[in-house]
Amino acid sequence: MKKKIIARKFMSIILAGILLFTTVAVLRAYALEVISSKETAEYGGIFEKDRVIDIHVEVSEEDWKSMLSDPLAEEYKSAKVTIDGNTVENVGFRTKGNLSLRSVASSDSDRYSFRIKLDKYVKGQTLFGLDEFVVNNMYSDPSYMREYLSYEALREIGADVPLTAFANIYINGELYGFYLCVEAIDDSFLERNFDNDKGNLYKQEQGSTLQYVEGSNYDKSEQKSGKDETKTDLKNFIKVLNDMKAGEKGNIESVLDVDSTLKYIAANTVLGNYDSYNGNMAQNYYLYGQDGKFTVLPWDYNMSIGGFGGGGGNGSSTTIPIDEPVSGANIKNLPMINNLLAVQEYKERYHGYIKELVAYLENFEGRVDELAKIIRPYVAADPTKFYTMEQFETSIVYSETEAAAIKDAVQNMPVKPDESAGEKTNEMFRQPPQDQQQGMPPVFPEGERPERPDGEERPERPQGGMGENMKGGPGGRMGGSSVSIINYVKARVENIKQQLAGTLPTTGNTTMNRMQGETQKSN
Repeated sequence: MKKKIIARKFMSIILAGILLFTTVAVLRAYALEVISSKETAEYGGIFEKDRVIDIHVEVSEEDWKSMLSDPLAEEYKSAKVTIDGNTVENVGFRTKGNLSLRSVASSDSDRYSFRIKLDKYVKGQTLFGLDEFVVNNMYSDPSYMREYLSYEALREIGADVPLTAFANIYINGELYGFYLCVEAIDDSFLERNFDNDKGNLYKQEQGSTLQYVEGSNYDKSEQKSGKDETKTDLKNFIKVLNDMKAGEKGNIESVLDVDSTLKYIAANTVLGNYDSYNGNMAQNYYLYGQDGKFTVLPWDYNMSIGGFGGGGGNGSSTTIPIDEPVSGANIKNLPMINNLLAVQEYKERYHGYIKELVAYLENFEGRVDELAKIIRPYVAADPTKFYTMEQFETSIVYSETEAAAIKDAVQNMPVKPDESAGEKTNEMFRQPPQDQQQGMPPVFPEGERPERPDGEERPERPQGGMGENMKGGPGGRMGGSSVSIINYVKARVENIKQQLAGTLPTTGNTTMNRMQGETQKSN
């Protein structure tokens, strides 16, 4: 009997221990969850909607001069950064960009975009969980709003996109410029959106069409993280994508989050973002693969809303057919668009996202006015801005004259020929090479920066801006479509509504004169 009592007491002690251990484990897990949630909330707080934050960068004069003397090197320097009042020591700070970086480097401006990597020198260092972000210089955007509003539109349809905030950038105590702070697509972004960063992340460089090439290592897909250094998952995805039979899904859903792709394509289509997979550059997006299944992550929208090339003023990009949503490229060479939209179910879902975006844009003029009231004083005070205040104001208001010019250009646009038989396209519908587009500066080969005569130093930047030599012509020498973002959106939305209603076709030519001609013939 005593043995049974002892055994029961022993079992009670064991059970009590197990219960205590379990309780502690649960409480610890809960505490970690609370901490994690708090960090995520505070990290998101930096990017609170419509706030303007201050970012102070302190870097040694020697390192700063070194960066400015060779910006194309994109070499990290150690800096102390204070973001919205929170200071982080010994972080990585460097210039960033591609065309924009080379363009500024060959100009009289030092207004570069920058990448700030908080864990560059201290492993695991973050600010409330944020490990990396960029500050973009508003290159090619007199409105200062294209990228901010584009990401906002993508969030409206549920896309996984970076957080953003307008920011005054100070370098060594002096106001450097009014920028856009954008969460980098890196570990903290992946953890926020996918709960982990253990997959394989690929940044898609210029020419990433995703066409299958036997034996290719797909060098245009730069692996940013992940253990699959042979790119096995990426190669399999590309093959499955290209193996899709016309109108059939095949195995695509096993290797691709199709919805993420349809949202990306729809946003590029509606917002006229052709510095993307939808254009002749086939770039500016990421692919993140977990267990062999990829998600498309949008990136880089400073040339969105008609800002890429001359698409706004001549009306061409406002009339892009929604079921052939490409510019300067043959849709057959872009399988992520061509093959997916050939599947009726996917096309209908894609049309649904287009309708959601059009609905978001119904109050676009009001939203732009709301945002302008917030950022106008900061734009006015921006000491290095690429554009005059007059250009800023012109880019964010409706112009009857400009609207009439777009309408006239559209109605007199030649009919686009049928491309189904081959590669031939009407030259009127091609995007010119990027260095020949309206307002775009010459593009210099990677790593080559033109020398100034006789070793002359870069001239001092005039106070209050970049000087008249940087603003000679529509959009200025630093690029930027001269069309108002309001005018572009109004024209684009009207065209898309007519396509969705069946008044205009969703393939081929969608200009009014084509439809008017067909109506006259039928009568």
